[in-house]
Amino acid sequence: MAGGVAVIGTLVIFTNAWLVEKSKEFPLLRQTVHLFAILPMAVPGMVLGLAYIFFFNHPNNPLNVLYGTMAILILNTLIHFYTVCHLTSMTALKQLDPEFESVGASLKVPFWRTYTRVTLPVSLPAVLDISVYLFVNAMTTVSAVVFLYGPDTRLAAVSVLHLDEAGYFASAAAMAVLILLTSMGVKILHALVTHLLLKKAQVWRQR
Repeated sequence: MAGGVAVIGTLVIFTNAWLVEKSKEFPLLRQTVHLFAILPMAVPGMVLGLAYIFFFNHPNNPLNVLYGTMAILILNTLIHFYTVCHLTSMTALKQLDPEFESVGASLKVPFWRTYTRVTLPVSLPAVLDISVYLFVNAMTTVSAVVFLYGPDTRLAAVSVLHLDEAGYFASAAAMAVLILLTSMGVKILHALVTHLLLKKAQVWRQR
């Protein structure tokens, strides 16, 4: 689940932030998207989990098929930690020269090419930070997903709670250590990948 949240979440959050910050059309829609991006910060995880139960578990809801699957866990966790990543993306995009898009449009370069060849590489540090933030938080989150998992989607963090409640304290501690080591391993990998990519893609920062 943490891997899915990191990959899907980074792509969705940064792209949405780019559309809000850099696009000039539909100002009302952009403000609405920004409002909904900020909203999860004001909603506790437990409330978010209960809301998902009431919404997705209703038999008349066509999205009921998602309940108890890995998809709803990824969606819930992504929404839970959306705000911090959205603000990080907005901050990184505000530091870019606003003329990039104008110059690209004047040269008749497609907007998606400007995004993939200029905006994304320049904002690479923020993108990588968002991905590792989502992964680590998804590894340790409990408050929302504890209401949504199924028999085949029980998460490691949730298992720690169950083992502790059952009196298997040593097993709970071992599972917690595995979560810690996994997060540390991903953080170390993130540091290595960041160093290699920035060394290749952002040599201009060192000049």
